[in-house]
Amino acid sequence: MSNVPNPRSPQCVIADDLRASRELLRGWISECGYECTTTANGEDAWAAVKQVTPQLIVTDIEMPVASGLDLLCSLRQNPSIELNSIPVIVISSLQDDDIRSFVQNAGGTVFLTKPLDKRRTQQVVRRMDQVASVANANFYDSVHEHPRPNRRISPTLRRLYREVQENGPKFR
Repeated sequence: MSNVPNPRSPQCVIADDLRASRELLRGWISECGYECTTTANGEDAWAAVKQVTPQLIVTDIEMPVASGLDLLCSLRQNPSIELNSIPVIVISSLQDDDIRSFVQNAGGTVFLTKPLDKRRTQQVVRRMDQVASVANANFYDSVHEHPRPNRRISPTLRRLYREVQENGPKFR
């Protein structure tokens, strides 16, 4: 299977440090008609985005080298409308009650929790074709989150979010 996209199909860049997750997402999103480029971190995803200018990005939050929040912040603050308006599906297994608001504030279009569900993931991907703007007006609820009596706080998520807020976009 080639990792080189077909220029006639809509393009998707997938960033996840877990190979199994990347390949699973590649299969599901390919079934929706996208040619997928997969990367293992936010820095490689940024390079892929600049190379193929995708119509969709799917990124995990916690990755080595550069996080999905680094990638998202760099996209949303980029002066190019072509880059800063790409819909971004953010995925994560981090457990934090505020994760959806962090992702939305960073400019994510959709947040999905891991483990991902094929039907729901493909439903969201197909709806991305209808998204004209990612000004957070089209932010969808997560399907896997359930309220819990004890407050969940992820130090990792909060550290990554704080770093992005303090340091600004990592890539230009």
